[in-house]
Amino acid sequence: MLSSILHSRSSAGSSLLRRHLPRIHSFATLATLEKAYPIGSQIHGFTVSETKTISELDLLAVHLKHDLTGAEYLHVARDDDNNVFSIAFKTNPPDATGVPHILEHTTLCGSEKYQVRDPFFKMLNRSLANFMNAMTASDYTFYPFATTNQVDFANLRDVYLDATLHPLLRKLDFTQEGWRLEHVDPKDPNTPLQFKGVVYNEMKGQMSDTSYLYYIRFQESIYPSLNNSGGDPAKITTLTYDNLRDFHSKNYHPSNAKVFTYGSFPLEEHLAHVDTVFSSFMPRAPDSEIKYPMPLAENVRVIEEGPIDPLSDPERQHKTSLTWFMGPTTDVYESLCLRVVTSLLVDGHASPLYQALIESDLGTEFSPNTGLDSSSPVNIFSVGAQGVVAENVERVEQTIRRVIQQTYEDGLDLQRVEAILHQSELSRKHKVANFGMNMLYGMISGWFNKVNPMDMLEWNSLIERFRADLKKPRFLESYLERFLLDDKPVFSFTMVPSESYSERLVKDEDERLAALVASLGEADKENVYNLGLQLLSKQDEKEDLSSLPTLQVEDIPKQMKRVDLEYSKSAAQVPVQWHVAPTNGLTYMRSLISLQDLPQELHAYLPLFAESLTNLGTKARTMASLEDEIKLKTGGISAGVQVRAQPDNIDAWNVNLAVSGYSLDKDVGELLRLVNVLLLETNFENYEKLRTLIRGMASGSADAIASSGHAYARAVAASALSPASKLSETLNGIEQVNLISELDAYDDAALPLISEKLRQIADFAISHGGMKIAITCGADAVSTNDAFVAKFVGDLPAPTTPRSTAAGSAETLQGFTPPSGIVRKFYEMPFQVTYAGSSVRGVPYSHADGAALQILSSMLTHKYLHGEIREKGGAYGGGAAYNATAGVFSYYSYRDPNPVNTLRVTEQAGQWAVDKAWSERDFEEAKLSVFQGLDAPQSVESEGMVLFSMGISDDLRQARREQLLSVGAREVRDVAQKYLVGQKDQRSVALLGGKQEWISEADGWTIASAGAAGVGGIGGMVGEEGEVAAAR
Repeated sequence: MLSSILHSRSSAGSSLLRRHLPRIHSFATLATLEKAYPIGSQIHGFTVSETKTISELDLLAVHLKHDLTGAEYLHVARDDDNNVFSIAFKTNPPDATGVPHILEHTTLCGSEKYQVRDPFFKMLNRSLANFMNAMTASDYTFYPFATTNQVDFANLRDVYLDATLHPLLRKLDFTQEGWRLEHVDPKDPNTPLQFKGVVYNEMKGQMSDTSYLYYIRFQESIYPSLNNSGGDPAKITTLTYDNLRDFHSKNYHPSNAKVFTYGSFPLEEHLAHVDTVFSSFMPRAPDSEIKYPMPLAENVRVIEEGPIDPLSDPERQHKTSLTWFMGPTTDVYESLCLRVVTSLLVDGHASPLYQALIESDLGTEFSPNTGLDSSSPVNIFSVGAQGVVAENVERVEQTIRRVIQQTYEDGLDLQRVEAILHQSELSRKHKVANFGMNMLYGMISGWFNKVNPMDMLEWNSLIERFRADLKKPRFLESYLERFLLDDKPVFSFTMVPSESYSERLVKDEDERLAALVASLGEADKENVYNLGLQLLSKQDEKEDLSSLPTLQVEDIPKQMKRVDLEYSKSAAQVPVQWHVAPTNGLTYMRSLISLQDLPQELHAYLPLFAESLTNLGTKARTMASLEDEIKLKTGGISAGVQVRAQPDNIDAWNVNLAVSGYSLDKDVGELLRLVNVLLLETNFENYEKLRTLIRGMASGSADAIASSGHAYARAVAASALSPASKLSETLNGIEQVNLISELDAYDDAALPLISEKLRQIADFAISHGGMKIAITCGADAVSTNDAFVAKFVGDLPAPTTPRSTAAGSAETLQGFTPPSGIVRKFYEMPFQVTYAGSSVRGVPYSHADGAALQILSSMLTHKYLHGEIREKGGAYGGGAAYNATAGVFSYYSYRDPNPVNTLRVTEQAGQWAVDKAWSERDFEEAKLSVFQGLDAPQSVESEGMVLFSMGISDDLRQARREQLLSVGAREVRDVAQKYLVGQKDQRSVALLGGKQEWISEADGWTIASAGAAGVGGIGGMVGEEGEVAAAR
């Protein structure tokens, strides 16, 4: 829950709310709405202080203040069904114990109105919310959700307000979510004591992420007034229960709150309810203290130690950066100008600092803090590099200074400024499903730092002013002079690698534990033991959840929203799928090129090939030049590789090259021309750029695994079960990480060999053979787009041999052998916690059992695994998931200190499901949980893509929908017995993490290490795994 809690949540509505809440009325025009909220008008205990119509975004913003408590309220009225609510509090952390973070967890463990254990997680399967979360930022904490259902909105709003303002804050919840001393076996006082706690283990996992560690140590150094809000594991164990309660009493009060709502639901109803809750509080002075970074009157240099990244070159482990302060963030126009200037310095292939630091090979990637940070009261600009050799640290700093000075003297490229403005224009036209959440994220930090939120909504007026100022001589260069040149004070931060760092963390924890245990008297030890038993008893207690609001299955639409699609063939006879819809003047293009006949020894190189298309440039043009044109003419072009199983056969697989992009309707011809340039002219012999690309892909691999280790573990486990999953792991999982790490370890003499493999892929793939295209655009753009598509396809070469689009089979995928027993694989990595995945085969998407397996995965997560893995086991997360398109049922755990418990629990889960007396309420909740994802709002560019990319028709999806809605106890028990219990001896298990003494090859484990040492040679890299994106 540090900067995100897990995934989306759900909640619901009591029958009283369901009967009496007014239904959605039609959305009024902006002009009518503006007249309804004159400045100074009073509405349900609030007074309107400011209104603003932003015509370019079709919204009206209303800023209000609560008359009694002074709470601020911002409402953004927009004709958008995906409505958002958030309540946020200023929470300056008094120390590094993580009290804001732990409080964020414990507020959600029961409230005065909803006195159940952990109602927040209980609400996950009691609503149709497409987003629920709670997040701890550096100096504020906020609780947002999004839903399209008005009853659901009211229910969740009530739960959130009661949770934050009237939490129970029970001591047992504090010990479960924060930290505690507990016996390894809580029932056996003779087993050793250890530190446990959800946040404690979450932050141990965070500290295994070297990028996070660099950033948080940088923040602690440059911002000594602002403590680590997430919590340092070494300090978390000093936090007391009384500290937690005191922090809530001080900070969680309406006078210290900011409320945000967005969407089409009526403001009046929001205000009436919030006023009812807030009016029970008396006003008091809010915590308005703004924390500032250190005064930078002179140069400051800080050096910290950090861990070794085992997946990176051992000689290139330093990270270093320079930082300048660039004025207050309260001036939104100044901040806009600074964003443009700093973007010109560091963003993209054409940026001078990218060329000087990364392309020059001084570093493998920018440092984690690179860029302009406007989330504090001061604009903070940092730039640096990671993957730096020790002797080049000073050279990096000298290069940064030299390049900024040279850029000032030469002048900034105004054409690149136009590209930045063009991208901003497109991003505002681009219709996204989570517009309200993005708006909240974009303004909340500034709002807490006294930036007027209404000013942050402005765009056109700022751009008009900017364009006028841009005509002034050296307008942008003046910002470099003001803030970065002439020996302006600079903050230097370097993290040096220490081989003993990880071992010291373990040693320090052992010593802290030993000291605490030694301080305990016999009575203390008895209390620790009894507390463990009390928590265990509480976790096992059957609860009455009737107080929690809930939607019903009847609230789920019986019919899915269908998308009108048309089909044609261009002049070159390539199938084209057309989706004609309002797109705000944009056209979206996606193409798939079949790679079924590609020699399989090249499969593992496909991700590198796709990245090469947008990173290497051509023989005639540099990538910097091409990228500038792409930004000036399009919203971006991307390339990737797609693997999927067939909807009617999980052993049948397809692999495609996917290329996509979008642009203004008037620029579609340019978009497709540029796609053709990338496809036909990419220079794979540009060895310098190829080396830079490989190093960049390899950099931070361990951090990627640390942040999403459960996904990697599930992918490894699934790779043993089906060919599509195996190929997906080769392309996206640890096998791909290993390959890129291996390529990075080779010297430059290997680059021609790598280049040749990419050329072989290009020679095979780049043609219109086996190609299909999808276009989404407005009706008035269809005819011109049809001509552009015909030209695009006509300019591609014909295949030299006929291309097959027929699916492959288990027998035709090299290196895949169906398992004959339990498969166990362990990857040793330098993490303080473990990530687990365990999988069994399911069924194709079209099979009726798939619906029951999907419902079962939700039921197991919420009714069994969450309690056993997270609450009792102390992992940050755990559950079950069914990948409907891949046909794989998986268990997982995330940042898990107790993988032995997790494997035991997941092995027993199938039988537990068979024996469980499932209630109708259990099925209601599971179905609501599943349909949160299925019915989540989609952006217009995503509509129709399930059919185009996955081959799953609307008829098949509707049949699946009906199957999901009709699943009952018999079907769930049948699939639990058949697939979970019946296949227990054919499951595949994977663990990632630190060394485990109980894992050995003698017990059937394959033990591997991630990184270059774990793979073979350039000649024959084939991999494992995967997951194919679940169809809506």
